[in-house]
Amino acid sequence: MIATDPNDTPETIEGFRQRADIAPLPWAVDENGEVSRAMDANALETTVILDREGEVTFRDATSTDYETLRRELEAVL
Repeated sequence: MIATDPNDTPETIEGFRQRADIAPLPWAVDENGEVSRAMDANALETTVILDREGEVTFRDATSTDYETLRRELEAVL
């Protein structure tokens, strides 16, 4: 998981993970926006999920609800 908000901290990320009820995953913060640009993530609430081969399996440019996020992540794990 990559948080594109440079204000995210380990604590805010863990809080999100717990609210979404998803398994612990490696997280990183995209401090310089490089990943956001590469994923064409222009909207504030953009979610992009890649499979193990790096292919986009889900994209949402609005706030993704927790149930959808959990379902989409489970599909690629």
